[in-house]
Amino acid sequence: MHDVFIIEAPGKVRVFQDLLRKVGVEAKVQATNGHICEFPKEPRDLGIDQAFRPFNRILKNPETGRYIREALTGAKNVFIATDADQEGDVIAWDVAELIADIWPEPFRVRLKGMDEDSVREAITDARAVRKEDAVPGRTRAILDRMIGFTLSHKGVKVGRIRTPLLGICRDENLPVARLRLIAPSKDRGRPWVAECDVLDPITLKIAKQLENVQFPELDKRRQSQPYTSKPKHTGEVLVRAGDVLQLKPHEAQQKMQDLYESGKMSYPRAGSKGLSPTIAAKIAEIVKKSRYNFEPANVATKTDADVHDAPYPIGAVNVTHDPEKVGDHEGMRVLIARDLVKAGQSHIIEEAFGSVAGDHLRKLGFSDAVSDFVAKLPWRRENGPRYPGQEAWPESQVINRLPETVLLEAVMKKGLGRPSTWARHVEKFMEDGLVDNQLKLTGKGKAWAEASPEVLLDPRLSAAIESACERVTDAIMIDPNREPWELLSEKIIKALPADIRQKLIEAIADVKQRPKIDLTAMYRSTVGLDEVLEAAKEKTYSLGPKAPTLED
Repeated sequence: MHDVFIIEAPGKVRVFQDLLRKVGVEAKVQATNGHICEFPKEPRDLGIDQAFRPFNRILKNPETGRYIREALTGAKNVFIATDADQEGDVIAWDVAELIADIWPEPFRVRLKGMDEDSVREAITDARAVRKEDAVPGRTRAILDRMIGFTLSHKGVKVGRIRTPLLGICRDENLPVARLRLIAPSKDRGRPWVAECDVLDPITLKIAKQLENVQFPELDKRRQSQPYTSKPKHTGEVLVRAGDVLQLKPHEAQQKMQDLYESGKMSYPRAGSKGLSPTIAAKIAEIVKKSRYNFEPANVATKTDADVHDAPYPIGAVNVTHDPEKVGDHEGMRVLIARDLVKAGQSHIIEEAFGSVAGDHLRKLGFSDAVSDFVAKLPWRRENGPRYPGQEAWPESQVINRLPETVLLEAVMKKGLGRPSTWARHVEKFMEDGLVDNQLKLTGKGKAWAEASPEVLLDPRLSAAIESACERVTDAIMIDPNREPWELLSEKIIKALPADIRQKLIEAIADVKQRPKIDLTAMYRSTVGLDEVLEAAKEKTYSLGPKAPTLED
């Protein structure tokens, strides 16, 4: 008899098995290889009935289902140990449904990291798999399917994220270049810095001219109260990786995932901007070796609503190393660690009189518009403890940014998607060829924008749908005839603007209501291994509602 742990990624089976041994658990580990269910990639029909039941959501790979079920043979305890996020919640419930006939009461282990402490904590907190946890993810899948299938036409793909991204690029001037200006200080202290996007009245030509200007010394005008920067969430880390390491968001995300699976990085898709006191203390130990000031008490604390800490490196990392020179994987760890050092320090922001810089430009022949614009920029500098990678730019510079990085910032600002999907949405959007490297609509992009629902081009609608998927109430959980994701999908669609609402409802109006989906029956009909299943059923049993502890 042995424990069975069902995890997501095949690549972390061996690492996870070793971690289980370290916490005193001998177990068999089986991977799901991500989601076990999906809508067909080449759909012939919508696959959702008039009751919003996604009857065409099928097993992605029946063989994976077979491996999962056979892994339970001789099991003592069964734990579904998927990531502690909404995708992990959906996978956990899908697996629970798949094995319901042979193991009706598996336990959910919400993995927050691939290190010994995280695994021990997750097992200690094991609980029953909960249907309500899967509702946001299942609802989102139904809505995305309905919007994409129903509103796409004549080669124009419409999507809940893709279309508002198209609208952002159409309606907003997303700059892929920034201008950083440097001016000396009259007090002989650190120089003053002013930054702006290359937007009207600053054209790229003018920015190149300003790059060569030698500005006069500026006087200090005022200073702020001491402040501490917060740890960066996943999106902000990806932006930093783009600007510093020239990694596209999906590339940086993959580096973080690799590190996570090898136990060198915390959960790589966190939306939190805080750390628990325990983690802050661990970062302090890392920093101490590099002789930088760091006070764990200064670090913003993870809120109760946050499942994960902000991303942080696990194990030793040398923050004095240059992240651009140690390879992309270690560079990500160093970059994150460097920013965390600053999060444990207090600094003061000082501002200078920018009017002197504006007057200087006027004398050089720059227009009043440009001179006034530069004069009104916040000319700033930072005073406080030193930290690795501290701002120390010797001269003015035009910075060319990756268009994917700029687009990611827009995605986060508009509230589109979630930390686990940000990088993937940006990658797929750029692959569609709807914008060029300056984020201007191509001919294809303009045609798609003209053929897309205007209301869906507004990112506020997508953000509202995203938020609504989180509203899991008791009322939708107790209907004996319908699943909660069906009820929530119906409620959200009926609240959409009239033109979209009508099209979506008409798309399913004539689709006969199907029976409740049974993943076990679906598996049996697909694979036909009844004799194996019966044998597995005889050799397994349930422990009941109480999760076993590590001591058990």
